[in-house]
Amino acid sequence: MKEFLLCLTLGFFYSSVLHAADKMTVAYATLGPALSPGWVTSEKRIWGKHGLDVELVYLGGGARSVPALLGGSIQLFLGSDPASYVAAIQGAKVVKIGVTMNTIGYYLMTPPEIRAIADLKGKVIGIGLGRDLPYLYLSRKLTENEIDTKRDVKFLSLAGGQPAYFAALKAGRVQAAMITVPNNLVAEKAGLKVVAKFEIPTLAGGVNTSQALLEKNRDMLIRFLKGYLEGIYFMTGNKEESLKAFAKYLKNSDPAVNSFLYDDITSRVAKDLRPNPESVRLMLDLIALDHPQAQRVSDKDFWDLSLLEEIQKSGFVDHLQRR
Repeated sequence: MKEFLLCLTLGFFYSSVLHAADKMTVAYATLGPALSPGWVTSEKRIWGKHGLDVELVYLGGGARSVPALLGGSIQLFLGSDPASYVAAIQGAKVVKIGVTMNTIGYYLMTPPEIRAIADLKGKVIGIGLGRDLPYLYLSRKLTENEIDTKRDVKFLSLAGGQPAYFAALKAGRVQAAMITVPNNLVAEKAGLKVVAKFEIPTLAGGVNTSQALLEKNRDMLIRFLKGYLEGIYFMTGNKEESLKAFAKYLKNSDPAVNSFLYDDITSRVAKDLRPNPESVRLMLDLIALDHPQAQRVSDKDFWDLSLLEEIQKSGFVDHLQRR
């Protein structure tokens, strides 16, 4: 019996040594909420438990992430979901193996005198420089409220993201804009009003790799997903430890803001990393505004969920749930 236990111990030891040299460079595209589980997983060194040395690097947007992946300078990137889809539709060998969230929360912020969506008729609405997700979803909501998006409202494109929307609202240049967590807290403190909160079904924090790496090193990617899943479970069960990672990556020491952000993230994170068909479809509808061929893409195209299925069958997720 002692000899058996010794062999078992040595087996685990040599297995961990074998995997200790597996290094991965993983990019994240933004400082958005959907990327936060990766920060916690990295800070708590959870990937190391799975024989991986993961270096997280910040790359501003999918325009950099996709070429870096295809060029081999990174092995995986989190986020940039529209960019990964567009690349795949155009023939790039990009594979989606999981997703962190299937919804994003947006607050439609207005001055106090706006009481409902119907009151936006004749008003100016701030949007991004392109036809993005908030624009697509809000256009649908305006139509549902009998507001013609071409005649009854004016969309004003604003450069600078969320800070630009907030500034334009305060200055009165626009009378509405879609604001994300935790920027809504700042907006409310400034006297702006939440007219509606939307839970938009879409992909956020997708886990993207290349077909070549998937074929060459499937085991490494499985261990990455195991570590990421464990990091998600750690994050949802350890608020104070997770907030330390939030403060570091977001460079925000305000505990109230970070706490609000944490509560929002943990309420929507996909603990199984699986995509919802509705979220995939809305993402593809958005992409189709500029790439009509996206309408012909199914919710299963460019995905390989067999790694997650293998992890599920191994009992690993059940073990996380029991902890």
